Amino acid sequence: MNANSELHLILPGVCGPLAEIQSLKNNPVIKHWIKTLSKSHCSPAPENMHGVITSLFKLSDGVDIPTAALIMLANDMVDTALHYMHADPVHLRADLDHAVLTSSADLAISDTEADVLCEALNQHFNEDGLNFFRIDKNQWFVSSKKKIQMNTTSLVEATGRNINFLLPQGPGSSNWKQRLTEAQMLLHAHDININRENTGQQSINSLWFHGSGEQPVLNESVVTSVCSDDDLFKGLASLVKCDYLEVPDSVSDYTEHLLSRNNNAVHVFHLSELEHSVNYTDVSLWLDKLTDVLTDWVYPLIKVANKHNIKIVLYPCNAKQYQFTKYDLFKFWHQGTLEQHISSYSHA
Repeated sequence: MNANSELHLILPGVCGPLAEIQSLKNNPVIKHWIKTLSKSHCSPAPENMHGVITSLFKLSDGVDIPTAALIMLANDMVDTALHYMHADPVHLRADLDHAVLTSSADLAISDTEADVLCEALNQHFNEDGLNFFRIDKNQWFVSSKKKIQMNTTSLVEATGRNINFLLPQGPGSSNWKQRLTEAQMLLHAHDININRENTGQQSINSLWFHGSGEQPVLNESVVTSVCSDDDLFKGLASLVKCDYLEVPDSVSDYTEHLLSRNNNAVHVFHLSELEHSVNYTDVSLWLDKLTDVLTDWVYPLIKVANKHNIKIVLYPCNAKQYQFTKYDLFKFWHQGTLEQHISSYSHA
């Protein structure tokens, strides 16, 4: 690979937000990370991963990314007569004035539980022309014969948050909120959840609707290759008709892929390891994953990019982007602070 090629690293969660950051102040891993970020060129960027995707893949702006339709495309499951939306299984913990969401990733759902509950939902909503199904035990979907029109919040953004202000909005939202209430009643009374509660497990007491919409229309995307383990990115690669590869076992394998391409290639590399861990109040879980991501991927890729004069841009998906060049090593006077680059939030 020669000059004018680009490598775009999409790493949601690599800069937080975390429950707190004070415990990180004297950590050597964080100190090195802050020093690295401080030497780069920081500029404004979209505030979340969907915004970054919209920008890089040149999708239509101002609308939700139809992640469900793209994942159907990635799995060769698209029926053009149907409309798709995520209907992920979640647990809602209700307090006096709010409800906090726990995602399917933390519920230890079995394949049998997923199959039985999807079937129960289908029996209840069959007359509405809806079909609930799963790709795996944690990813459930609903297909509809009618168009789904509303604005939603992704599961990642809703996890660990008060969801009262994150529910679907828009023209069709009232019908889907009613269906959500019906689904919650059905799930609450189901034998599976009674058994889960009796054995000390969190119940699967709700669904999280998100990612509706039609397959996007492209505006001349320039992306050459996509590397990710997420079906969303596999669907995007299929949509733009570019190379797609899963995240390899080592950075050297990915480097070989990068250097085999010609001038003006635009590569997108996505890692999701940190995205979920920011929702935990124990920041040590995030720090462990960050250490691995930086050591195994970020620092080696920056080194390779500098050596081969590749433009590299990192997106923490927090309204900032960091561009690295081979001259960054000489910016020894740039000393940033923890608060400048690692954000925190207050749990509602």
